[in-house]
Amino acid sequence: MKNLYKYILFSFTVFFVSCEETINIDTITSETRVVIDGVLTNNSELNFIKLSYTRGFYSIDPNPAITDAVVTVTDDANNEVVYVHNPSNDPSKKGYYFPQTPYAGSIWTTYRLKVTVDGVDYTATETMLPVTEIDSLTVIIDEEEMEDPDEEGEFYEVLFYAKEPQDREDHYLFKFYKNGLTLRDFEGDIYFSDDDFLGESISGVPTAGYYKLGQYAKVEMYSISREAFIFYNDLSNLLNSDGGMFSPPPANPRTNLSNGAFGYFQVSAVDVMEIEVKEPN
Repeated sequence: MKNLYKYILFSFTVFFVSCEETINIDTITSETRVVIDGVLTNNSELNFIKLSYTRGFYSIDPNPAITDAVVTVTDDANNEVVYVHNPSNDPSKKGYYFPQTPYAGSIWTTYRLKVTVDGVDYTATETMLPVTEIDSLTVIIDEEEMEDPDEEGEFYEVLFYAKEPQDREDHYLFKFYKNGLTLRDFEGDIYFSDDDFLGESISGVPTAGYYKLGQYAKVEMYSISREAFIFYNDLSNLLNSDGGMFSPPPANPRTNLSNGAFGYFQVSAVDVMEIEVKEPN
């Protein structure tokens, strides 16, 4: 396993309501609430809105999907995009809404989400911030993992590099993939940070997991707003509370969504880089 010090860069590891993971964050109240998980980026292939209802805290069933909502996104020039529910009729995409006409967002543009469920409007507004480019990905052999790999041949580690602009305050979300599948060290991990942790550069930071020769490693680096960073922070505190007598009372994560909805409408620029894992030079 990777050493903990390698993950100091990423300030929290949390569970999150996303296209890969579904959690129930309704631990404070038994009232059914709407959960909105929205992502809008400058990559048309990554945009979606996922809708569901919360479930009982002790329920083992997945959150009930919402399939009959009205969903739109409008930019600050009043261009409106209508989202439709699961246009491909993919059973795994129940509750997912996609743009009727695929589009890519633009840097410094403000977007307003409006979701109408059961006659109630839920809204959120966020501006797309720039993201720094990934400079490169490199492959090294983890000698310690090589001695006792979790799977045969999986002891190659991928490092990534990027410059961190010093003239603005930045916050980032990172996602890692192996052969197109989400890669985490632990189920539900999400990696994010602010630039206080990054310094002037991201220099040889290890991605999650290990690889075999011939596999493909991909890194996605998203810009996120300070409000999104606070949401992740609150959610981390909620989920990692031990519930002891000296712990503060739990509170729902702060969100940019109106009318008591859970979740977050995330607007991000994203940079992506992928490499094939080969023997290091």
